[in-house]
Amino acid sequence: MYEEVDDGEEIMVEEKGLAYQPAVFEESLPQKCERNATYEMILPRKCEDDEDALSAVIGHKAQKDELLLVMNWFRRSKEFKSRGVSIPKGVILFGDPGNGKSLLIRELVRCCDATVFIFRGDGSNVVEGIVETFDKAKEVGHAVIVIDELDLLINRERRVVRALQECLDGVESNDDVLVISATNNIADIPNPLLRPGRLDKIIDIPDPTGEEALELLKKHLREFGETMADEMDDDEVALSLSGISCAGVKSVVNDLVLRHGFDGITEEMLDESIYSATDRVKRPERKGNLEVAVHEAGHAVMANSFPEFFQVNRLSIAGASGRFHAKEVEEGFWPYEKVIADIKVSMAGLIAQKLLFGRGSRGCDRDLQLARSQAYNLFDVVGYSSCWETLPPADRSETREETQTKRRRMERKIERLLRRCERQTFRYIKRHKEQILSLGRLLYEKKRLKSSEILSCIEDDFRAHNPKNNAVLHVKTALIADN
Repeated sequence: MYEEVDDGEEIMVEEKGLAYQPAVFEESLPQKCERNATYEMILPRKCEDDEDALSAVIGHKAQKDELLLVMNWFRRSKEFKSRGVSIPKGVILFGDPGNGKSLLIRELVRCCDATVFIFRGDGSNVVEGIVETFDKAKEVGHAVIVIDELDLLINRERRVVRALQECLDGVESNDDVLVISATNNIADIPNPLLRPGRLDKIIDIPDPTGEEALELLKKHLREFGETMADEMDDDEVALSLSGISCAGVKSVVNDLVLRHGFDGITEEMLDESIYSATDRVKRPERKGNLEVAVHEAGHAVMANSFPEFFQVNRLSIAGASGRFHAKEVEEGFWPYEKVIADIKVSMAGLIAQKLLFGRGSRGCDRDLQLARSQAYNLFDVVGYSSCWETLPPADRSETREETQTKRRRMERKIERLLRRCERQTFRYIKRHKEQILSLGRLLYEKKRLKSSEILSCIEDDFRAHNPKNNAVLHVKTALIADN
């Protein structure tokens, strides 16, 4: 078994050739231990009455509530099992890197009133280490096993999948063991591991919203003894931070401090660090990148025509490359009109560039490929063609047989849709080419623009060329503000 340890003291214990290390909760996750250890053990600790579990994690309220619910079920596992109720054996968090999966797990471990085993997977025999970790957890009873970056373990040795399946299936109702794992891509985890009775509680950890990113930014600034200037607009900053991961927000704050020290954060300093974090690859300035600026302005003006779907938040250029960023007003909402809007926004950059300069440029192919992919998915996946053409096969082991005639018929429909979108986009760009040129020149001059600067430029140019239609612009601006 293991020996009792005083606070702050660490004792390595050898049992059947396996080394593990009791760790203290104040350090959250365990500290470095011997190289031959396959897991580290953390002794149980209850949260204090005034301690808010998962309070260190900003945002992700629904995900935190679900995790705490699972932990509450696990805490009452004996009560549930005495009544014949099964609780989840495993939880898997998935989402893009840097969105707080490991932090969520670490905070759960901090306030977990059960023995926790952190599987390291550093040994030469990962499969044997997994089996030994599960055996030790069953022996201790009422224990949690943490496996971070599960996808890396699986890719490293395919036998890991079978070992995990057997270990999870081998957990009896009286063993009282819960597995918490994380992965960057849920598609890398084989379906057999995700079925009920194994890692059956799947929780998506999404990108933070702009408001959550703003709250996280303020939290990191407070840690450095800094605050945002009073004149800075919270809504503007939140929109600028939209689409940046939790780790990205931390890098913004680090960049701020490294560049400007601790003397006070201005709006210009923050904008500079946001673009430094989002536009990582900087190319030397070249003459003629006004075309790139107009290309990005075309995307922005087209997206701005769909305020029900997009909020343009950033534009930037660096040499021969540019970036257009827009926040989706309602993420995950994909009606037919939204897909059409996506196609037009994808086309708008190249069309604006060709209309104003008579040519495209290298890199436009990615926009066209994206437009074609969106149109293809509209027919082949969403089902805006005949449903018999788009139904998936009944058995996944089978492949859908498609004749050349059927495939060509669908391709013709896609071509007609793309040509219709191209004509409509061309007409819109032609009507608003002065706005696009003005925005492109401003972007060329400043190299990066935030939402308020983009909208101000478009509004000023609209007023200059449409003095009788200012009411239309006010209505449109109000729609964007409401969203």
